[in-house]
Amino acid sequence: MGLAIQNEGVTTVKVLAIFGLCMISAAIGAGIDHYYGPTIQQGLVELIESPRLQNPVSLKAAVAGTPSMNVEVLGSRVACDVRYQELKIPPSEYQAFKRKCMGDKYSDND
Repeated sequence: MGLAIQNEGVTTVKVLAIFGLCMISAAIGAGIDHYYGPTIQQGLVELIESPRLQNPVSLKAAVAGTPSMNVEVLGSRVACDVRYQELKIPPSEYQAFKRKCMGDKYSDND
């Protein structure tokens, strides 16, 4: 009988702990929403309305790259990724760099 009472006590403590954590979480969320809600909402609106999201780049444009890019053909994706980081090429030119670096081993699936 003592074991049953002990289990009920543990269960009650667990339920109260979960309830307390939910209340704390709700209070923190309400505070964040109250003080930072407009800022977060404005940031999301600006992100959605930005030209980067409004004008998607076609696949052809993404891999076209700059004609002046002089890249040695390494033929290995790992080697090309390392070289890409060493050269500090802008992210917008990654696909063009990878295509040239991989040479005849390039695949659209990579």
